[in-house]
Amino acid sequence: MCMPINAGNILSLSFEEVFVIAEAGVNHNGCLAEAFKLVDAAVEAGCSAVKFQTWITEMVYSRNKSIKPDYQIKTTGDNESEFETIKRLELKQQDFVAIKKYCDEKKIIFFSTPDEEESASCLLKMGVNLFKTASQDVTNTPFLRYIAKLGLPVLFSTGACTMSELARGVETILEENQSLIIFHCVSSYPAPADQMNLSVIPVLQRSFGCEVGLSDHTLGAEVACAAVGFGVRIFEKHLTLHKEVSGPDHQASLTPSEMRDYCKMLRNARSALGDGIKRVMPCEADNRTAFRRFLVTSRYIRCGEILSKNDIYFKKVVSGIDPQLSDMAIGCEVLNDIEEDTVVQWSMLRHK
Repeated sequence: MCMPINAGNILSLSFEEVFVIAEAGVNHNGCLAEAFKLVDAAVEAGCSAVKFQTWITEMVYSRNKSIKPDYQIKTTGDNESEFETIKRLELKQQDFVAIKKYCDEKKIIFFSTPDEEESASCLLKMGVNLFKTASQDVTNTPFLRYIAKLGLPVLFSTGACTMSELARGVETILEENQSLIIFHCVSSYPAPADQMNLSVIPVLQRSFGCEVGLSDHTLGAEVACAAVGFGVRIFEKHLTLHKEVSGPDHQASLTPSEMRDYCKMLRNARSALGDGIKRVMPCEADNRTAFRRFLVTSRYIRCGEILSKNDIYFKKVVSGIDPQLSDMAIGCEVLNDIEEDTVVQWSMLRHK
């Protein structure tokens, strides 16, 4: 079983809270100034954290053997290799030190996905409070074990993998670290809504007893709002300054204004879940009084007559005899003359 979320209380969420991670990723296009602008956009949108990706290209990508995915070919062209594309997007370690300092000043949580041990070690020295692993490392158990041993909460992304591969990754992390959050993910950019398979979320929750977040690569907010209904309260969504810029992730990202709407919609959806106790809500109190129906005479009724079903309507008035009790009223003797369209009161009737 996983321990409750705990990253120095950063992710110790109350039931109502939603934690939105702005995935800056590589949308800075290798420019530190653009990275700062992404931080500003995340803050202004109301995000809880901003996440980057940290790597040393030569340690992760082959110059000649790494294959460029189709979505990257569509967004960056095929004139350069994946190694060349990734190298062009790489920030230096000192850049991340500056970004971390900037995030601290802006009072937004900074963290990053390391792609190899050296980057993970550097992030740890910077004082990050948690790590997120990439879907490409689901089966990289030596690296998962290394990350887990660093002692910080791990957000484990699970795109493009089988359940058995996922389970092995979870077990590897839990052997070293109980602070684990599984992220359901579909690794397509963008991800089609009809392939998001959100119903796997409760399966993961039951199978591993862990908090489950959503790494959301869909174009809108409706899929994430649906995930709220499965108990998800931690979301990751790509953020860009401009969708038209060349780069692998811009077109599947949200603009700052879209991210602001995304955060608002998720928090509204989460607050709409409530506590599951059926009761009259404060906003209904006035309408409850105005909406209810009670027994009202359908004709003039003389004293001594026996009230029948044909003598009453169920009308929308403020008070009187509740329709649920109409069987108790029908058959009673009327104690005085009653005008048509009069609200029937128990004091007008002699009970059977």
